[in-house]
Amino acid sequence: MKNKPTLKQLMEITQLSRATIDRALNDRPGVHPRTRHAVEAALKQLGTGPSARSGVRAKQAAYDFRLLAQAGDAFTDELIRTAIALEAEFEANGVRLEVERCVGASDEEVAARIRQATAEVDGIGIICTNTATTSSALRECMAVGKPVVTLITDVDADARRTYVGVNNRAAGQSAAFLLGRHLQAHASPDVAVIVATFSYTCHEDREIGFRSLLRQRFPHVNLVEVIKGADSGAATYEATTRFLKAHGKLDGIYNVAGGNEGLAAALREHNLTGRTLYVTHEVNRITEPLLRSDAIDYLLTQDIRLMLRTAVDHLKAAREGAAVPSHAIIPIETYSRYSLY
Repeated sequence: MKNKPTLKQLMEITQLSRATIDRALNDRPGVHPRTRHAVEAALKQLGTGPSARSGVRAKQAAYDFRLLAQAGDAFTDELIRTAIALEAEFEANGVRLEVERCVGASDEEVAARIRQATAEVDGIGIICTNTATTSSALRECMAVGKPVVTLITDVDADARRTYVGVNNRAAGQSAAFLLGRHLQAHASPDVAVIVATFSYTCHEDREIGFRSLLRQRFPHVNLVEVIKGADSGAATYEATTRFLKAHGKLDGIYNVAGGNEGLAAALREHNLTGRTLYVTHEVNRITEPLLRSDAIDYLLTQDIRLMLRTAVDHLKAAREGAAVPSHAIIPIETYSRYSLY
């Protein structure tokens, strides 16, 4: 007798997500007929029958949620790793969370994935730009009773139920305080800020917070440039290199975005590693070794486990009709190489 097919086997054959296959197997609404046909064909290929079909039915979650991550590569890797680590905990709570990588996806692609998720799952968590294209798709999701929770960066208030993450204005102020205090004895220090796009409200809020605190507390610090980088190492390297060739002197730099491997390389090539105070965000496979080697001085971050748990709790509560707050603010954590776990 053949072994019962597994969800992993079905995913490999159909190229569908785990949540989509689960919905098709359990005859849940909103699954396209072509999707059902693909799953049925895969079951036949693997040796179908009543026993085979029941064999792939894992313990059913009450709710399937999908987290769409239009974020940087390293951060998305960390997000997926953490979600996998919390999988058993979530399932014990009647929830299944799937993270869908949208690294490099256009706003139109993200909107299409939002609409697909609206048809397939019970609620959406999302990290995305705040544009008319994505916000419109999120409003459609909300209109059919599927809750939306934003993480890290926010969208228009009427396009989601709750924002979960740090206070990004305060995060920018924290970066300004670190830089300002370190450079307090300098007569007229020059600092720069790197942003990817102001379509991410977190980038805009961090830059505003940074500017405002420098102006209030450290007026002797010169904010000489806002460098347009990206959430990629190559683009951030090119933008930083162009700036350094033109400007030369740089006492501090704050990167509100990703691409830290490119920024670190540009500083190294201009002999500024350890001489330019460097503050950025998130602990991940890129930033951790840079922090440990003194290329980065400080990392501002949040507890990703707490963020995911909070997002899932609010999605579940909203789905069950409970009142949820418009914001769930989690603490900002600050690391140097000596405090990193």
